[in-house]
Amino acid sequence: MLAKDFITKDIPVLKSFDTVEYALSLMDDFKLRHLPVVDDGVFIGLLSERELMSVPSSDSKINTQALFSPSITELSHLHEVLAFMARYQLTLLPVVTVDGQYYGAIILEKMMEVLADLSNAEAEGSVIVLEVSPQDYSLTDIARIVESNNAHILNVFSYLDKDTDKLQITLKIDIEDASPVIRSFERFNYSVLFHFMNKGVVDELLQQRMTELLHYMNM
Repeated sequence: MLAKDFITKDIPVLKSFDTVEYALSLMDDFKLRHLPVVDDGVFIGLLSERELMSVPSSDSKINTQALFSPSITELSHLHEVLAFMARYQLTLLPVVTVDGQYYGAIILEKMMEVLADLSNAEAEGSVIVLEVSPQDYSLTDIARIVESNNAHILNVFSYLDKDTDKLQITLKIDIEDASPVIRSFERFNYSVLFHFMNKGVVDELLQQRMTELLHYMNM
């Protein structure tokens, strides 16, 4: 799960002599709010739609004097890719070599596809959301309870609720009727916040979460 596995090389790059009008046109064509500026193969910086919209004349050359330049190397892990894109609300993240040469880009749309694949969004099953204290969290114990009911965990998400200081653990398991698993969790004093078992509801829930993430990253 390295950056090089998700690189898109079909996205055009901007040059320092390109105009604002041309840059905005490219962004519109590729449905992006960011494009890389590259000169002689070297990554210069990232240009945003917001910056371009503030330029009085669309005939003006793009300004490369103080460009923001977030980037990662091709050997960066997926977690770093997601962290950068979420932190800076990017629709495109440049990938460069160790000596600053532009290698390609990772786009937000691709990351959404990767997240859907990693979360097994299309797989049949059930979703269970547990609430536990951080000090009581044990994935080994949780997996043991699930597997004791002839089920398996397909993916796990954890989230610390800052209002309650409790961990919310979202499990997707490979059986559609999760009732026995839920009863086992309750027997072991786990707090089951939610469960989604009806066929179709799981995928709709995950799609909603993905949509919310996409909306957050586009704010």
